[in-house]
Amino acid sequence: MNDYAGATIFGRPTKGAVLAMGFGLLLLGYMTVLGFFPDMSAIYLYIGYALVVPVVGGVIIFAAFLKLQEYNIYFRIMKYIALIYIFMIIAYVPLCMFERDYLVMQLLIRLYRIISIGVLFTFHYIMLLGIRTLASGIDNQRIARSAKINIYFTYIYFGLTIFGFIFISLYYIIAVVIISLVYFVRNALCIYACFVQITYQGHDEELERKLEARANKNIK
Repeated sequence: MNDYAGATIFGRPTKGAVLAMGFGLLLLGYMTVLGFFPDMSAIYLYIGYALVVPVVGGVIIFAAFLKLQEYNIYFRIMKYIALIYIFMIIAYVPLCMFERDYLVMQLLIRLYRIISIGVLFTFHYIMLLGIRTLASGIDNQRIARSAKINIYFTYIYFGLTIFGFIFISLYYIIAVVIISLVYFVRNALCIYACFVQITYQGHDEELERKLEARANKNIK
């Protein structure tokens, strides 16, 4: 008999139900991350109160890792990275609210870009390591392989964003925006695969025992 999200054992949510809530929240929150990718943050620069959207998204991501933290150390670390991500978004507000000298504005935007690249690289790298570790632990090689490929993609993508400090042109911007979209979609699909394959498809009693054992091991 297969379990499903929301199922309980003696009134207690199953590990599959907890994972479903965690990855469901993570997928929902991750939908707001794209606007803060390097070279795409202008999406929020001129639309004022729309900054509320990524802040709420960051809070949802934090809630997601509160659910997922028991499964491995990477998800536990992601709680704190999610908080840093929220503070990073809030720090963007002054750039939208106050007029400054052009040179000062450019300096602040460049500084913010450096910080955002560091935060977002760490965010994606640790998140994907957590997904790969969880998937490998329950023998879901498809998701583990997808997360591994996305980790390599993380190096390439954020390496290109750093290259933007040295050289920038219209072609560079177009290329980075396209790569940003591909990278974002790949990560979203990886999270969705976790939500579907780990918590629903094939989520049987044997998998429940593996998840329980992994959670207990990490608690110890």
